[in-house]
Amino acid sequence: MGNGLFGLDALRNLTTGMDEFLEDPNGRWRQYRSLGPAVLGCVPWFDDEQLLGRVDRFASSCILITKPDAKTQRKASFDQLKQRAASGPGFPSRVFFELDHMASRYVGEPEAVHPYSPQEHVDLQTFRSLGYRKAGKTPVPIIHAKMFLLGHLWWHDEGALGEVADVIGFTPKRLWLGSANATKSSRKSLEYGIWLDDAQVLREARNFMIMLLKYSESLDSPDDVFEPEFLERPWDDDAFYEYMREFGSYPDEPEDG
Repeated sequence: MGNGLFGLDALRNLTTGMDEFLEDPNGRWRQYRSLGPAVLGCVPWFDDEQLLGRVDRFASSCILITKPDAKTQRKASFDQLKQRAASGPGFPSRVFFELDHMASRYVGEPEAVHPYSPQEHVDLQTFRSLGYRKAGKTPVPIIHAKMFLLGHLWWHDEGALGEVADVIGFTPKRLWLGSANATKSSRKSLEYGIWLDDAQVLREARNFMIMLLKYSESLDSPDDVFEPEFLERPWDDDAFYEYMREFGSYPDEPEDG
């Protein structure tokens, strides 16, 4: 099929490309110490069962959609997304340093970060929402980008300073961009879809997806307005000051003088 499709059923280009990535008979997208294939994505609407079946095949997944309105929430197709959000693998947020030191507002005020803070990470379910809930005929901002970023999670046993550590990361390998929504009806429209693997484009797509994740909400968020779930945890400066006063500089740092 090549890298692009222009015409009817552009989603076929997406699902076929996902199949190629998952099967990878020639090892084109192989990853050292892989923890399995992973997918990040965003689309305004999602009800296509064939595409949902492909998402199910990934070891890790997080797809963002526009916050559903009341009509959408009553559809059987939305129930399927809710099931995936509740029981799907989700995506480990700790692979993104940009999401460090964040907490969910759903569990109360975030605890301040101090020298003895445990490593805590927010949950990224397989399906999440973003934006405003449409009420009546008043238009609201929506996710209009249609993109799916495929890659691998990987692990390593060495930290940035050479210490023994349990490290995981995400390396993007393929990016799908298109005009088609992830809906059954889009297969009957004249659309386009294209696969890209340029390294710079993959980095920009990763950064864009992280920005969306940072401001996302649960799939069935009760809030009609834009109300991101994740909050920055405050820093307890006094606690860090006391820690440094008691223990001084780190062992590898030279003493002044």
